[in-house]
Amino acid sequence: MQPLFRPFRALGYISDDVPFAVQRRGKETFVTVSVGKAWQVYSSSKLGVRLVGPQFEHNIKALASHGDLTFAAVKSDIVVCRRLHRVGTYSGHTGRIIQLLSLGDVLLSLGDDRKLLVWAANTYDAPKVAIQLPEGFTPTCMGHPDTYLNKIVIGSREGKLQLWNFATGKMLYEFTSLGDAAVQCIAPSPALDVVGLGMSDGRAVLLNLKYNETIASFFNAAGVGLGEQLRASATKAKPGGGACSCIAFRTGGTAPLMAAGGGAGVITVWNLEEHRLHTIVKDAHDGPLTSLYFFPGEPLLMSGAADNSLKQWLFDSADGTARLLRFRSGHSAPPTCLKFYGTGNKLLSAGQDRAFRVFSVIQDQQSREVSQGHIAHRAKRMRLAQEDLKLPHVIAMDACQVREKDWCNVITAHHGDSAAYTWRLQNFTLGEHVLKPPKSKKRKADKYPEAEEVSQAPVTAVGMSQCGNYGLVGRASGSVDRYNMQSGLHRGSYTRAGQGKQRVAAHHGSVTGVAADACNKVLVSAGLDGQLCIWDFKRQRLQGEVGVGSGVACMAHHPATSLVALAGDDLVLRMYDVEAMRMVRRFKGHKDRVTGLVISQDARWLLSSSMDGTVRVWDIPAASCLQVVKLGWPVTGVQLSPGQDLLATCHVKRRGIYLWYNHLMFGSGADIQPSTLPVSAALPTIATGHTEHTLPNGRTLNGVMLNGGPRTDSDPDSDSDEFGQELATPDLYPAHPTAATLEHSHKQPSGAPQPLEPELVTLSLLPRSQWQTLVHLDAIKARSKPVQPPKKPASAPFFLPTVAGLHSEPLFDPSAADEARTEESDKPSSSSRINQSAGQGSSNCFTALLAAGDDSGDYSQFVALLRSMSPTAIDQEVRALEVLDVERSDAELAALTSLLRMVKSELASNSNFEFIQAVLKLLLQIHGDVIMQQPDLQQQAKEVQVVLANAWSRIDQLLQSSRCMLGFFGNLQT
Repeated sequence: MQPLFRPFRALGYISDDVPFAVQRRGKETFVTVSVGKAWQVYSSSKLGVRLVGPQFEHNIKALASHGDLTFAAVKSDIVVCRRLHRVGTYSGHTGRIIQLLSLGDVLLSLGDDRKLLVWAANTYDAPKVAIQLPEGFTPTCMGHPDTYLNKIVIGSREGKLQLWNFATGKMLYEFTSLGDAAVQCIAPSPALDVVGLGMSDGRAVLLNLKYNETIASFFNAAGVGLGEQLRASATKAKPGGGACSCIAFRTGGTAPLMAAGGGAGVITVWNLEEHRLHTIVKDAHDGPLTSLYFFPGEPLLMSGAADNSLKQWLFDSADGTARLLRFRSGHSAPPTCLKFYGTGNKLLSAGQDRAFRVFSVIQDQQSREVSQGHIAHRAKRMRLAQEDLKLPHVIAMDACQVREKDWCNVITAHHGDSAAYTWRLQNFTLGEHVLKPPKSKKRKADKYPEAEEVSQAPVTAVGMSQCGNYGLVGRASGSVDRYNMQSGLHRGSYTRAGQGKQRVAAHHGSVTGVAADACNKVLVSAGLDGQLCIWDFKRQRLQGEVGVGSGVACMAHHPATSLVALAGDDLVLRMYDVEAMRMVRRFKGHKDRVTGLVISQDARWLLSSSMDGTVRVWDIPAASCLQVVKLGWPVTGVQLSPGQDLLATCHVKRRGIYLWYNHLMFGSGADIQPSTLPVSAALPTIATGHTEHTLPNGRTLNGVMLNGGPRTDSDPDSDSDEFGQELATPDLYPAHPTAATLEHSHKQPSGAPQPLEPELVTLSLLPRSQWQTLVHLDAIKARSKPVQPPKKPASAPFFLPTVAGLHSEPLFDPSAADEARTEESDKPSSSSRINQSAGQGSSNCFTALLAAGDDSGDYSQFVALLRSMSPTAIDQEVRALEVLDVERSDAELAALTSLLRMVKSELASNSNFEFIQAVLKLLLQIHGDVIMQQPDLQQQAKEVQVVLANAWSRIDQLLQSSRCMLGFFGNLQT
């Protein structure tokens, strides 16, 4: 059984904790980064994605690049890719590979099995040289000093360095003067014989290899706990702080600079001439730094970190400080809230990293983080970390596109904050209004005894009216308030009558959902007190109240139909009709807490996500479960696009957003059958949207070719291997005993869906454009006819034989063409439509399958051929059966008779109903005159007419019954 939603692509993955690889090709510099089980290449000029590599079985641990080749270390193997395709694998290590280094046509790999292997390019046999490092020397990193031919420096956990000749496999020297701290990284410097070493105790050491002397040591180069005292005397400080994991040297500047970083996310820049700290880039990253790279001859530094970001820093200020030039980033912590914006081309997301982002489902370069103000400037002035000034993480959001150009159109609720915040999405910035709780008045303290407590309660639910003028805020105290989005002013509270003249909060517990209908007449709220309240939107008075029976965890509202879906703490989904104030549907099936609800735009589907790792699709009219899609990872949020073509999910310990395409819109619906058995679906990959895998009928989504086939388990997140072991818990959905081997045949041999009942008319489920084009093909051809006739060429092509003469116009030699045609006629002919003007190759298949079906009475193969052909091809084949001479066209008359029998057979079987109708119209339009002249064809046409009349009569009776019923209840009789 196929899943209803299939993998499309993953958004928001930029980089992980693997150091990037840099190479310069021509005038452009390219950066290869790892994103879990795949790699992608960015251009340094605009940080745009150029290539996305294939998906591997395990996470990438090291990267290197050379020319068109990309080397990726996956466990103990090295996978070689030429641009996008795998071309070979190096196998020789018995442990995990630590680092890769490409030197010309040679690749070096260092593993934790204490092996240094030298590989030749394009040779995937045994390594050229295998070096076994001695006991007591645990390798951690390696580097190649400039001008050291065939030499490599290897660092160890014991604090030692060894210089090896990898061509001969001999150790040349061992450096033991660095102390007991482990060597974390080795970077060659512009100075001859000098390398930079990053140590585990936070030092950055400059070592002269020729004389085995330490030139300088910079303490706390990782920047852990960096204070003002470090600026005063950096070189005299005591060793301490985290490990220094990356070093880079600037070339071509006025002063030699060295950049270093570590686990604190801080970049320290040092002046090597004066042996002092040059500048500090605080809050450069939210995670440990993994790579630093100075562009040759430019004051430009690129940094990569484990916080899922790439950044470029420009040193162009007078005081030598760096400013952020450009960057690409995603969520550094898993997102928890999703919301499709507008027509579905943009996706709003917020997560535990306290960031609010906008992702484009079409173009990755349009994705960005919404600004929260001048945080960097304020943090520098107040001497605080930028993280301390960010808003708490978002727990609820809502948006409306109507007033996007006028005022703020997004509202968010933040964890533990008593105010709701507005955002101006047109400018991608925080709004000017903060929706604070209304201030209580002392003279009304007796009327509102709980006002002070209510004002301090955090916001738990937000909503916006469909007109974009009002923002709705629900709090943990049970209060529901209304605000004007243009002015940010409080416009009333929804309260209920208490004892005497007192007014109390809308709910007795925390509010979990609040929404308004399309006409601003009714407001709906739900809370943990298990009550669904219906309010008069303008008068702010309670109209009705329905007891749910359990606390409401989340709510979804459909403004157009007044349907409300509630997920209770008892794991039961309930749907209510707000106008009737009663429950209309009840769904059960989830095994763990429900985290998200969404109602489709046409109000036919209800989608629910849960921590049990499934997304359930419920058919609202049928009151049944359409399908259970098992994603394998706990789902924390789900959203369906307005066009119902894309589904977005976010998961536990996953920093990306996963998109799934609706198979009912881009494939055959015959693969989808209602069932409560879980259908497994692998998480999408970052490469899905960049590969050209055609869908049935060549359909695309937003200009990107979709992948219609199932994928193996592949996850772009870097911690998937470890977390996969943590999830080795008893399966909440044990497989059915026969689910693995049971094959449901939902299709006929022709490819058409199997009718549910013999009497039911079944559609072909082909795209509407395919059979509608067949019906209106003449109009399309007339509309596409060129306006002007083809112009005469100025000069004849060189391959046409001409007659020599003094004429200005070329004179062609027809005899030469006849001779060439005679020579070609002696050669064996092919069945190509280009070589044969009659198109005998395709026509032979068309007529052969039609004749075979006529003899056996089974037209399934012929119908399958028709379904696979384009409308133009079908028109050509039908026109090829044209009868020119009745007395000499027995074959064409027999083919027309067989074609009418095929139409009668398909109509009698109630299959491909609309498609066969289009074929019949085309047949009568082209060969109607011949059918009227031949008695045999007239008889076949009469039989087709009888079958067609019976089918339409049966359908018309059913439709007439429905029309009469609707007219009776709606009082629409005329």
